[in-house]
Amino acid sequence: MHMRFHNHRLASDEYDLQLISNGDNRPIFFNIIQYDESHYTEHNFNSLSELNVFLTTTSCSSKDYCTWMNIEGIHRTDILDELSNRFNFHALTKEDIYTINERMKLDLLDNGSCIYLLMKMIYVHSDTEHIHQEQISFILKENNFLITFQEAKDKSNSMDIFQIVKNRLKNNRGRIRSLKIDYLFYCLIDVLIENYMFVLDRISIKIDMIDKVLMNKLKQNNNSDISSHHFDSETLRLIYHIKHDMLSFRILCQPLREIIIKLQKAQDRISLTNQTVQYRRQYRRKKRPKRITLSGNYFFNPNSDSLTHRWPLGSIQEKAPLFNEYIFMYFKDLNDHIILLHDRIDTYCDLLSSLISFYVILNEAEMNRIMTFLTLVSIIFIPLTFFCGLFSMNFQHMSPLRWYYGYFFILSILGACGILTITFFKWKKWL
Repeated sequence: MHMRFHNHRLASDEYDLQLISNGDNRPIFFNIIQYDESHYTEHNFNSLSELNVFLTTTSCSSKDYCTWMNIEGIHRTDILDELSNRFNFHALTKEDIYTINERMKLDLLDNGSCIYLLMKMIYVHSDTEHIHQEQISFILKENNFLITFQEAKDKSNSMDIFQIVKNRLKNNRGRIRSLKIDYLFYCLIDVLIENYMFVLDRISIKIDMIDKVLMNKLKQNNNSDISSHHFDSETLRLIYHIKHDMLSFRILCQPLREIIIKLQKAQDRISLTNQTVQYRRQYRRKKRPKRITLSGNYFFNPNSDSLTHRWPLGSIQEKAPLFNEYIFMYFKDLNDHIILLHDRIDTYCDLLSSLISFYVILNEAEMNRIMTFLTLVSIIFIPLTFFCGLFSMNFQHMSPLRWYYGYFFILSILGACGILTITFFKWKKWL
């Protein structure tokens, strides 16, 4: 598997933030799912005109049933402009949707009546075995209405990781249809985090393979059954590529803790719905809008009627809340998964750094073994060269030249010197 992150960008895109133009001819796809505990309907459209016809006859916002609108294709800014006008998106939200390489974040919009969540979808493609990265946006509105924006699918990118959630909705498996849209919002985020874990599993397999190759090289040394191409610059290149991907993964997942903390803080505000009407009115007078900021602790406007459907009847319109009290138990579960995710990322980054050091040590040990062998050869042949040079001089009075066994006497001296040198190395345990 090629351990590289593949972003679906245009050929002219760089690493800085750029907007997608309308020159992309990939098709856009609209999928609308409406459900409650006993009913389920799904509608698919390939053009904005078909969607407009459907929206004129059907309401997407209701406290009685849930609506999930999934839009595949953020490259058509003209379509996004029309949708933003229909559903009253903020200008900054619209810009974040079609701006690539954005950082994951969570924003509070419309005085607490809408939440915008931007996340990254990471998965391993089943055909190419590449790690793909996409951008996905969530817009959770009042009255059980959820909108998601994904990048357009093409021939090389045809995997839908949300299909498992769609199957659960269609077949009414589990409690997904008995609960409200906030539970679907949780399920989609949970699928994204599970895919993060799956990608880490694939990376860990690669790390374990490299570790086994290096350990076998250390154990077997010269008698290694591993072919030489397993332990060369290609191994080091693969380690650095995986380390680069892990660092990118760490930067990518860093905002997850902040996002889940903001979601959990909404529980403090939801708990007020169990208080008396008089207490809530006093709290609303005390907590004025000056305390409501995008980076604050409140996910609901204290002056908004969207906190709960149990407000007193009168001039206030009854609406379904963004979050119900049961959802925070699931947000806590997401927090546990994110903590585990960050721990695994840190562990794998440390392992890769250790593998690089291990590789360098093994290379140095290999070089030391080679230098030891060359030193042994040099030391053996230094005295042999001396005796060969000594007895090869052409002086007139040299006794070995006139001996009958002089040649064999010199060979005996040379052999004895070589054997003594090797015996000395063995005695010192240098061999």
